[in-house]
Amino acid sequence: MTKFHTLARTELVEAMKEFKFIWLTLFFVILGITQPLINKYMEVILKNVGGTDGITIDPNRPVPSSAEVLLSTISGQFNQIGLIILIISFMGLIAADRNSGMQDFILTRPVSLQSYLLSKLASHWMISMFSISIGAVVSYLYTVLLFGTLSFSSFLFFLILYSFWILYVVSLAILISTFVKSPILIAVATILVSMACALLKGFNHLIFQLSPGGILNLAEQHLLSIQDLNYFSIGTCFFFISCNISLAYLKIKNS
Repeated sequence: MTKFHTLARTELVEAMKEFKFIWLTLFFVILGITQPLINKYMEVILKNVGGTDGITIDPNRPVPSSAEVLLSTISGQFNQIGLIILIISFMGLIAADRNSGMQDFILTRPVSLQSYLLSKLASHWMISMFSISIGAVVSYLYTVLLFGTLSFSSFLFFLILYSFWILYVVSLAILISTFVKSPILIAVATILVSMACALLKGFNHLIFQLSPGGILNLAEQHLLSIQDLNYFSIGTCFFFISCNISLAYLKIKNS
């Protein structure tokens, strides 16, 4: 466990040196602010930037609820543009060590391969969730200010469930990194698989529920206060996380 803490701390210190905590957080804060403002002032924005000629805006359109606006921010902006930037930020988490020879150096020391992989998983998950959480809280505050109250406990539980999805994405990047040497290809493959998991909902609901992306549906339903939730997706998500890390372990061990 001491080796795990040392390796995880090293990853966090390296992220601080690269100002990753700062620029990733600023990025998610901007995303978090933008969506509520656009939802609230869309008509004003259109009038000021180019007019509304040819665009029909229904004056009787329903005002979205706070939960719907926040959901469009996190499930939309965070899980699309945000996820791509996030994956790019840690696309070299294993490949960089392998290509520089650092991985061989670390594993020839009294460090278990399990501690090495779990330290990568935990540290990059913490970096990601630090930035996402601050951006989400800022978005929550703006949404409440512009659209009305929203239960903070519901928001917090939603964020916890969403963090499981981010943990899966990091584990997926680790797995792909053990098979692919190029950081760019690792990023592209991770993005494609992650997007495929999220898009399964539109093709087959049952398969989607059995996939890691099912945790996203559970998080959304909880935020929208839908009753009779199926928490099976939590177990499914952690099953795939375990599979990713186990396969990565076997690949490195046998290479």
